[in-house]
Amino acid sequence: MTARPRIALVLSAGGLRGAAHLGVLRRLAAAGVPLDVIVGVSAGAVVAGYYAAVGLTIDELLADADVFKGRHLVAHSLSLRLPWWMQPLARPFAGIIPRRLRQLQNGRFDRLHHGVSAIGVVCHDLTYDCPRYFATGAAGGVGLYSAVATSASIPNMFPMQPLEVDGTVCQCTDGGLSDALPIAFARDRALAATHVIASDCRSRGVPPEPADDLVYLHPQLDDTTALRAPRESLSKAVDAGEAVVTPAVIERITRWIG
Repeated sequence: MTARPRIALVLSAGGLRGAAHLGVLRRLAAAGVPLDVIVGVSAGAVVAGYYAAVGLTIDELLADADVFKGRHLVAHSLSLRLPWWMQPLARPFAGIIPRRLRQLQNGRFDRLHHGVSAIGVVCHDLTYDCPRYFATGAAGGVGLYSAVATSASIPNMFPMQPLEVDGTVCQCTDGGLSDALPIAFARDRALAATHVIASDCRSRGVPPEPADDLVYLHPQLDDTTALRAPRESLSKAVDAGEAVVTPAVIERITRWIG
């Protein structure tokens, strides 16, 4: 009997545009597509972390998208720069971010949900000017919370973070600076995906070469930037993500599974 392919969902960087990942995820789940691996960078790392490691449901993630605003990121950024005794005064202006960060602190690379068996997160190493890859079974001693929070640390908004990787301390930041669509990472030995679904929410970037074992999705997000969304909050981005997972896409993935 032929083994079922090991399917990875790769979630790109993209700031608020990353809300489209939720639409992609919702459509794949509704179609019963099994996800063995989930890989995220920057905004994609946030979605991957809360879905696979924290265990939030898609409905919970979508509810967050309905109330989340770009100004919450600004307020959270400002709160991190205040003296510790003033930070509690600023947190209410950061919306759901403080509560979700507390939940993420309990997340682990080796305790996953929704059928996912491995997770990967990408950060950018400023010390050595290279990407840093953290995965289930190959995290280099870095915790999931630190990896996800650092991967999503938007430059000039959030301070760089020191990560101790296999005994070496590196100053790290937003993973989108070095590998904003980490397809090769998903196929690497640590994660070992045989087939990849890539959700690309970047406003710019070179798409990957077509391949039989790759589905490339690029939602249309013309009115959403990395830090600004339309008045309808992020619901339009979610809808755009769902729309790009067409019946033809589902049929192609179904053929992989057999």
